[in-house]
Amino acid sequence: MSSKKWLVMLPLTLLLVMGCCAVFNMLIDPFGVFGDPILDWYSYNETNNPRVAKLAWLDEHYQQYDSYVIGSSSAASYNVEELNDYLDASFYNLFVYGCDTRDYRDFAAYVLEHYTVKNIVLNLGINEAVYYDEGEDDLNGRMHAKASGRSLPLFYLEYALTTTLQSVEKLAFRLRDTELPQVFDVFLVESGCYDKRVRDVEKIGDPAVYDRAYTGEFSTSEQGGQLPYVKECAQMVAEIRDLCAERGVNLMVITSPVYAGQWNAYEESALRAYKTALAEVTDYWDFSCTPISYDNRYFYDQTHFRNAVGTMVLAEIFGNDQVWRPERFGAWITAGNCQTYLDGLFSDPPTAKVEDYTADVPVLLYHSIVEEPGSYLEVSPETFDAQMRFLAENGYHAVTTQELIDYVYHGGELPDKPVLISFDDGYQNNYDYAWPILREHDLKATIYAIGVSVGHDRYKDTQFEMTPHFGFEEARRMVESGVIDVQSHTYDMHQWPPFESGDRIRQTMAPLEGEIYDDYAAALNRDVAAYNQIAKKELGYEFTSLAFPGGDYTTLTEVLVHQAGIPVTMSTRTDSRNILVRGLPQSLYALSRWSVMEETTQADLLEVLNG
Repeated sequence: MSSKKWLVMLPLTLLLVMGCCAVFNMLIDPFGVFGDPILDWYSYNETNNPRVAKLAWLDEHYQQYDSYVIGSSSAASYNVEELNDYLDASFYNLFVYGCDTRDYRDFAAYVLEHYTVKNIVLNLGINEAVYYDEGEDDLNGRMHAKASGRSLPLFYLEYALTTTLQSVEKLAFRLRDTELPQVFDVFLVESGCYDKRVRDVEKIGDPAVYDRAYTGEFSTSEQGGQLPYVKECAQMVAEIRDLCAERGVNLMVITSPVYAGQWNAYEESALRAYKTALAEVTDYWDFSCTPISYDNRYFYDQTHFRNAVGTMVLAEIFGNDQVWRPERFGAWITAGNCQTYLDGLFSDPPTAKVEDYTADVPVLLYHSIVEEPGSYLEVSPETFDAQMRFLAENGYHAVTTQELIDYVYHGGELPDKPVLISFDDGYQNNYDYAWPILREHDLKATIYAIGVSVGHDRYKDTQFEMTPHFGFEEARRMVESGVIDVQSHTYDMHQWPPFESGDRIRQTMAPLEGEIYDDYAAALNRDVAAYNQIAKKELGYEFTSLAFPGGDYTTLTEVLVHQAGIPVTMSTRTDSRNILVRGLPQSLYALSRWSVMEETTQADLLEVLNG
């Protein structure tokens, strides 16, 4: 081939390669710029760049929404369903990470101009006064040209002609995708919020356990920090205020909860200037420094408060007294009261005593009360009576799971020296022996009964004999006495292999080997729903607590159980204390339980009860 033809073919070949790469990038669309026509995986796209992907999503689905949350990633913890209920609206959480208040103004201007809007909730932290107008950076942090005003053709061209590595990576991650969030897909697409299902079922109550897990997330910054962009931040807030006023849109400004380590990193004068500048341009709710700021369990890390805290914030704003929050939690700030508020905030910081909002509740685990114990799961009536007498005489008060729920969710009170006494399986001997002994000592207990075994002495009506289980008539008597609370040990997910047929036997609630998510979720939800239906008919209530059979469960199990509406779960772990934290539902998850046996001494009991 002649050199002349080479000169012609080379650019044509390069153009063809570029064209193929562009088509590939547009079809796989790792940023959601082109509508993600093949994978439709916006959770991934938004993780790559929420500024671009969220706006692209909204342009296709804006008819579903009439209100928006705008702000940094801490705004992700405002539950849109709660906002919908409070404001009779349809919210989308348009938070993005890596943004500043100029980006917030651009987002607000875009949605107000192109969509029908009733409400905008603007969330501000401290970093909004630290960074401003960072400019256009790489494709993972770029603002959508529709909002920034940059050239739209050039914007699309940049994303089409970028390296194909991003698209190849998206395809590779798709093969690794699971139901639960991973680092490459952390968004709930339809709400715009973070998918915190994994973080929100972690062990959180025992501070020692939590600190070990997240030591580096709460390191204290050096003191003396300044806030160089107070003026610019206030100016952008003022422009958002004016844009909303022009269109009759309700604007709510919230300065979000901040961990004390971050709050104390800045000079008092800088924080005062920031809060004052905001008050001069708009009234706002301030939750920056409150009693929860001093307890890292209310935070995922230094700059992100937990979803449960978002619930507390909205409850304070809208006066929902069913949700617990501490005193001095949030204040309505105006130009008129700002200085008085700040004087009080810095002269008398809103700290709280840990014992005022936490409770240590050990849980004892029994199974069977029999005349002649023959296994570690069996305790004689005499021993059980002596153990209960020991608890009563030493001032311990038995509590129910409902009391735990009321304490955590609603700020209810617990007695001094609380203990929860639990039984697994639901044996007839619990009715015959445990119930009268508990009643004699004015103690209460929770029995976790297996649904298919209630009222049976043969395994699922087969020829196989088993230890008799009490029936619903006995259960109703115990419940009506106020001494016994009957809860779930699953309906039929505690199967006994020797008495079962087939090879898909569910001994526990954990997924079977190789079981896909849809099948597992369907099986678990069916079990919970079936048992709840029976409990509603036979006992008059649905279950609020579940003990994992064999103590076996996974993160997915925990997520599904709580999605099914059960707020308290019991494990057989003994690796952490059960520290309940008001306002944090996670402190009721997978509570540790200590097995009590015939050989358990009073000293052993005290060791457990004293943590």
